[in-house]
Amino acid sequence: MARILGLDLGSYSVKGVVHEAALRGSQVRAYSEVRRPEGDRAESLKAAVRELLASSAMQAEQALVSLPGQSVATHQLQLPFTDPKRIEATIGFEVESQLPFDLAEAVFDYQVASQRDKKSDLLVGVVRKEELKQLLALLAGLGLDPRVITHPAIAYHGLYLQPPLSAERLAEDESLAVVDVGHERTTVAVGRPGAGVELGRTFPGGGLQLTRALAAELQLGLPEAAAFKEERGAVGDSLPPELERASGALVRALVPVVRELRSTFKSYSARTRRKVAAVYLCGGTARLTGLEERWTQDLGLPARVLALPQDAAPGIPEPSRPAAAQAYALASRAPAAAAARAPRFNLRRGEFAFKGHFDYLRDRMGLLASYAVTLLVLAVAAGVVRNSVLSRRERQVDNAFCEVQKPVLHRCEKDYQVAISLLKGQGSPAEALPRYSAVDLLAELTARLPKGEGGKPLPVTFDQMLVDLERISLRGQTETTKDVDLLTNALKGYRCFRDVKQGKLEKTKDGSKVLFRLEIQVECPAEQAAGQG
Repeated sequence: MARILGLDLGSYSVKGVVHEAALRGSQVRAYSEVRRPEGDRAESLKAAVRELLASSAMQAEQALVSLPGQSVATHQLQLPFTDPKRIEATIGFEVESQLPFDLAEAVFDYQVASQRDKKSDLLVGVVRKEELKQLLALLAGLGLDPRVITHPAIAYHGLYLQPPLSAERLAEDESLAVVDVGHERTTVAVGRPGAGVELGRTFPGGGLQLTRALAAELQLGLPEAAAFKEERGAVGDSLPPELERASGALVRALVPVVRELRSTFKSYSARTRRKVAAVYLCGGTARLTGLEERWTQDLGLPARVLALPQDAAPGIPEPSRPAAAQAYALASRAPAAAAARAPRFNLRRGEFAFKGHFDYLRDRMGLLASYAVTLLVLAVAAGVVRNSVLSRRERQVDNAFCEVQKPVLHRCEKDYQVAISLLKGQGSPAEALPRYSAVDLLAELTARLPKGEGGKPLPVTFDQMLVDLERISLRGQTETTKDVDLLTNALKGYRCFRDVKQGKLEKTKDGSKVLFRLEIQVECPAEQAAGQG
């Protein structure tokens, strides 16, 4: 099971969702939100992420993040073809024409929004290399190496492929919009259920502007205005008198955001000939009381808070789900059921590629190829040298073998088996000579006499020994029948003594000794005989 951490690097707080994916299903295992402290933006982000990662529940094998702040620029491009290779070859020139700076200073990636009439609509995100480098360095200092860094709008692509969004029933000319109202920015992702994001955009405006509006209207400090907004903030027509002033300030602060949403939806409709049929709200500001009703009225569209898929329920508390939406979308970026349609957008490309990605390997393919060629040349050279050494050694062995044969055979036989047979005397008069003698058998017999108790020689006396090449007869005396058994077993251990039989055991006249006879059948195996010779 893979544990995936989705990390939302918000300007107000950092949110993390750990999603555990398995073959038979997936589920959110943990959620955490850490408020960013006041002070330098980079240091406050580092402190919040460090605190979040300190929790054991936030540990995961992979991490995915979206670009924070306003660092990403979004472009909508249309190309007159659908071939992926032609898109890849052309996209760089098209992006460069849209930038006020050199393309070499930027990193970009794209997502195919839709393809029709042999045309491709592309959603392109661009960020300066320096900003991406700083983000990666900051995360690396915390021991975090994200596999994916994506566009904040494209992060919601996977939610369009899962219920409840994928279950929405729309007309052919209708789409849905997910609006993430954060602290300093608002993110819009427009798309079709089951198809994914077709338009993405981020623009300034969000909870911070609401807090500033309250502070100016109610003559409060920013911390007090933020607390008032979270505890009592509301927009609507039927509010208590003490909240009407605050509501008016909040509504006025939301006007620029509503204006940008309207222009975004009009731009989408003009490009796709489809209208936005409903708006789903998420982000911390989506928890503002009455915002759904207010925007339903201002936008002329049904607006409701985004509900997350069922697998989010065990790990994310109900009040935190609007703020956790982007972290959840990142953690569930490529669900198993929709892997083929998962987003491809990832700014970790080229010099910034994640070390396990194919892009990283492709960029180093030339270096790897040179290494492979070098290893191949070395392997061939090693083989040539080894064969040369072995050939020289083989000649030396053959010459030495010839020197051994010449005094006996008076010639040199190249075939090893034939030479060994000739040296053993096979096929010559020497083959008729016995390989062992009676003296050899007697020597083996005496050498195999066992030890008695205490390691002393066995007290045995032979008064008759008849030895020939096929049979040995022994007669003697010892102290006990046990000594006879020891002697018999010891002689059976020699391979040439095929069978050792005891004769009748008798006592001497005074009863102090045991008389015995042993009959030994001699038959040496060929290899044993050769060893004797």
